[in-house]
Amino acid sequence: MKGISVVLLTILFEITTNLIANENPKGSITGQVIDRDTKQEIVGAMVEILNEGVVTVTDIHGDFFIEGLNPKTYNLKISAPYYVTTYKTDVLVTGKQSTKIIVELKIASYETEEIIVSSERYFDKPNELVTSTNSLSAEEIRRAPGAVEDLNRMIQTLPGVTTATDSRNDLIVRGGSPVENFILVEGIEVPNINHFGTQGASGGPIGMINVDFLNDVTFSAGGFPAKYGDKLSSVMDVQYRNGDRNNFNGKVDIGIAGAGIILEGPLQKGKSSYLFSVRKSYLDLILSSTGLTAVPNYSNFNLKATYELSENHILTLIGLGGIDKINFKGFDEEADPFITSIDFSGWSAAGGIVHKWLIGNKTFLQTSLSTNMYQREVSEDSIGKPTFNNESLDKEFVLRTDLSQIFSPTDLLEAGFTAKFIQNNNTIFRAQALDIYGSILPELNYDAVAEAYKFAPYVQYSKNLFGRLDLIVGLRYDYFSYLSDKSTISPRASAGFYLLDNLKLNAAYGIYYQAPPLLWLVAYDQNKELKQMKTNQFVTGIEYYPVPDVKITVEYFEKQYSDYANSVLNPQVTYANAGAEYYTLGLEPLVPVSDGQARGIEFFVQKKLTNGLYGMFNYSFSKINFTSLDGIERPSSFDYRNVLTAILGYKMTNNFEISAKYRFMGGRPYTPLDEVASAQFNQTIYDFTRYNAVRYDNYQRLDIRVDYRFEMFGWALTSYLDFQNVLNVKNIEQIIWNQKKQKVDYIYQWKFLPAGGIKIEF
Repeated sequence: MKGISVVLLTILFEITTNLIANENPKGSITGQVIDRDTKQEIVGAMVEILNEGVVTVTDIHGDFFIEGLNPKTYNLKISAPYYVTTYKTDVLVTGKQSTKIIVELKIASYETEEIIVSSERYFDKPNELVTSTNSLSAEEIRRAPGAVEDLNRMIQTLPGVTTATDSRNDLIVRGGSPVENFILVEGIEVPNINHFGTQGASGGPIGMINVDFLNDVTFSAGGFPAKYGDKLSSVMDVQYRNGDRNNFNGKVDIGIAGAGIILEGPLQKGKSSYLFSVRKSYLDLILSSTGLTAVPNYSNFNLKATYELSENHILTLIGLGGIDKINFKGFDEEADPFITSIDFSGWSAAGGIVHKWLIGNKTFLQTSLSTNMYQREVSEDSIGKPTFNNESLDKEFVLRTDLSQIFSPTDLLEAGFTAKFIQNNNTIFRAQALDIYGSILPELNYDAVAEAYKFAPYVQYSKNLFGRLDLIVGLRYDYFSYLSDKSTISPRASAGFYLLDNLKLNAAYGIYYQAPPLLWLVAYDQNKELKQMKTNQFVTGIEYYPVPDVKITVEYFEKQYSDYANSVLNPQVTYANAGAEYYTLGLEPLVPVSDGQARGIEFFVQKKLTNGLYGMFNYSFSKINFTSLDGIERPSSFDYRNVLTAILGYKMTNNFEISAKYRFMGGRPYTPLDEVASAQFNQTIYDFTRYNAVRYDNYQRLDIRVDYRFEMFGWALTSYLDFQNVLNVKNIEQIIWNQKKQKVDYIYQWKFLPAGGIKIEF
């Protein structure tokens, strides 16, 4: 694999260095400025390109257009009467396609507010997300070293976020399982945005969202308000850009992992547009003879289409999906340590229609009707004997509506509801076997369709006092028909106070509930007695802006967990540690008895791109423990204690950029192997008497990325090389029993891995 990777990267480097022409076509920026709360177009907003002497204003539709720009990265200042001035950084202009952006301005509570918050000029976030929130631009995500243009892998660099292993992009937020994350894509709820995802969780190894679709992404790691529910740990709000409303154009994307194409153009000239992409991996074609025990085969598509029915009614169509296939050869592959072969195939799709109704200058209603489906077929056999089979189709049909009503510049009411119909169609066979803790799993034959309903109304009110104090209070109700205990009520409150013009004190408290995934409930009748999992959350901290392009935050958080599902067969095993694996969860009797606590402090510094330099640094110390059915408190599997992440990048020229990321994490807890039992039964069996009792060595990794842009034959090209784990540190992912060699063996996380890609705009 290394040899082929090096050859491909060499070819890529030759293309980017030898085929450069002297052409230097001009680029343009196309954008729209709207009100953050009511989505009304803002007429006459001033848009200025900093340090370039270029100024324009928005037209009667809130649109603006700036042309004749040299290809490079720009920073914009956007201002309008009665609104807080906003700055948009990392606006990358190429010489072929126009750069499309959407800018949302928040109304100034008082005439003096623009002065008070002027230090936030390069940083922005929604008003209701007071604590633990950061927003990232599309360019910040695209160029992130080590992320290979995977959205989740960039989010992992934010404070409070870790992952279990290099081979997956799970988001573990302040100790919370990957089951606990809420994802919105353009107002559509999407349970999982990844290929080969774990059923019932939110992570996987490879992201499906094309970064060229992104306008920006807002991520909250805690303390989020009542409008976001049925999740315990985080909210990720993904906003796509619009397609080109005037011209047809596209982009070809070729990388080490796959190739794709993006097409965009007008549906109504100057009004409506579409944006579509499709991508296919080809690793299975070029690596099938390299000795890898399994090569993933996947493809995906992304879609956004907007249609303007009238000035006050806009329809948006959103689509996202993928097809996955992989085969672990097991007994037939010498390098595979297991004698079990596994065939996996599946597909997932999410899509819906979003209706935006601008009822008036102070009222906005957004309603979405969507569905998401996840189909999988997993078949396992050991030396020709079937051991496990799961044919499943999970479906959700979702109606969501959100109302925003401004009563005055200081008063905002938000209300809405979500209604869901959920269906789980599973055919499951599991042969009697020993599990990884040496307990006997009885044979399981399950073939049924389970159905359930969810309903969740909410209301929240935002009030600004004296131009310095923001208060938000909210209440939500959640109903889940499948459980015996069906209803919960969640009060939440947050506040932000400006101690100085550039120093803000924030705090949030709330009760959060989440229904267990339906898969956990269906195999055994007693699992209907599970409760909605609960956390009491408290977050407080400060935001400080010493200079306009630097943000510093320090936060303390505390999460009290209760009523988490726990295994009956293995009393030491809490499902709070689950979700970052590939195996099917919930196929055993469960009880809602696991409690836990997560506490920590986080320090975060971010510098936006100015003067060619950008960076990010965060350090967190936390302690996460859970008490299981056996009454013993143990460290969580995600209790890393110390986590440090640093990113530093420098644009040496308009076309050439280099960046690096370093990450350090304390050794995570694990359960040691029971070598005697493993040898006796020739399979991996862990010592359940020492569950999470020891720790791996500390983890560290250095990634380096180089980006180069150029024009050739009228095309704009962007190329990159991404070198991961440059120091080639051997971080242990898992200790197993090698069934072929009948000895203890180690699975390592990524060793030194080069990757790269090139994008061609046409």
